[in-house]
Amino acid sequence: MDTIARVEELLAERDLSLFQLSQMSDVAYSTFSNSKRRAGQLTVATIERVCGALGITLSEFFTEPTEGGEKQ
Repeated sequence: MDTIARVEELLAERDLSLFQLSQMSDVAYSTFSNSKRRAGQLTVATIERVCGALGITLSEFFTEPTEGGEKQ
């Protein structure tokens, strides 16, 4: 799974920016922007902070929507 792409999906659903997420999650904006630019993956610790900021579980983070928009 492309974790930075998943973060962007979740942000789009909530009409939030990476900058806003960085403030909400106390994760440096550069962590997100560098990962996006380098097509890298986020660490589990960062994903946990993202989940906490967005009010979702790790399971929900890793559950990708299907083509019909339903969660798998």
